[in-house]
Amino acid sequence: MRILDRQRYWAFAKAYVTCYVSFVGLWIVLDAFSNVDEFTKRTEGFQQLVSAMGQYYLIRQAEYFDRLGGVISMMAAIFTVTWMQRGNEQLAMLAAGISTNRIIRPVVVSSVLVSFLSVANQESVIPRFAEDLQRNHADDGAQAVKVQTKPEDHYGVILSGVEADRARRTILKRFTVTIPSKFFGSIRTIEGPEAVYIPETARRVPLRGGWLVRAARISPALPDEEMADPDGLVVKVADQKGFPPPVGEAAATAGDAVFVRTSASFDMMIRKTGWFQYGTLGDLFRGLADPNTDRYDRADIEMSIHSRVLRPFLALTLMFMTLPLVLGGFGRNMFINLGLALGNSALFYGTNIVCLNLGSAGVLPPVQAAWIPMFVFGLLAVHRWGQIRT
Repeated sequence: MRILDRQRYWAFAKAYVTCYVSFVGLWIVLDAFSNVDEFTKRTEGFQQLVSAMGQYYLIRQAEYFDRLGGVISMMAAIFTVTWMQRGNEQLAMLAAGISTNRIIRPVVVSSVLVSFLSVANQESVIPRFAEDLQRNHADDGAQAVKVQTKPEDHYGVILSGVEADRARRTILKRFTVTIPSKFFGSIRTIEGPEAVYIPETARRVPLRGGWLVRAARISPALPDEEMADPDGLVVKVADQKGFPPPVGEAAATAGDAVFVRTSASFDMMIRKTGWFQYGTLGDLFRGLADPNTDRYDRADIEMSIHSRVLRPFLALTLMFMTLPLVLGGFGRNMFINLGLALGNSALFYGTNIVCLNLGSAGVLPPVQAAWIPMFVFGLLAVHRWGQIRT
């Protein structure tokens, strides 16, 4: 590696770290002061408060890097080139017969590395902390959460609830299962004060792949012979030995229980809007193929798959759109260069957001909504890059 290349890499790294710390630091300060009351709800004393805030914002560095990586990479490239021009380094290298494309090669390589580092962050780091990233400021992970969805599984069974205990994977207060008429001749409703999900992978449990509804009430009532088959949709459980213990009071959960087979898992019941943003690409494909996925989420998931694949290339497109403006003669005025960069970013991300919203609303097919910004700005980037003559 040549000395000038090392200087460009070092200048890019300094610019990137400076921009990242400035943007993220300012956001953390504003967000922390706005939500300090929320943190105090789950802490006692100043030491616990600082620890909770530190852990909260440390985990979110993966999300901040994912959201800001492309913009900061473009700004770091702008600053690197501008500093080079202010010191007349570019003029000296051009006089020595070095082309502009060769001069800025380290900047391009650095941007490519940052783009693919963002991919690794999305596929490896963010999924590992997906549950933490979806918590609000007052959520310590132990409190009950609202059951926000009512998924319909591939049997046509609809489940609903009030709130959930994440640690014990249990729905509390009220759990309702609505079974369509194709199974028992008429619509049946099963209600209970508590239900625990038993996954297929569970061991030493009498029944798996469904929900154990405690103190269940079936309306209209089902004959016992209809619930005698251990492989049936609804199984009566007189002896709960081997199942997880109840969470609520013994008096409230006493009585016979009912096991309902369904593919709607506990995670699906507490799944929040936009959950797919925190999953891997494999999770998105599985969510798209899962019959329990809400039909309104399918278009967003399909767009997310295409956007995930295009993300590093879109970030590079933004940089290739902007660098030729800086290299085209505006030169040493850093404020003009930064203004041009921000204007390009606003146009780029504004168009991207509009296309994604049109795809989410069904106006555009998801594939077109995800690829239109790439085609439009990719052509613009190629045109601008071709105008670099030296």
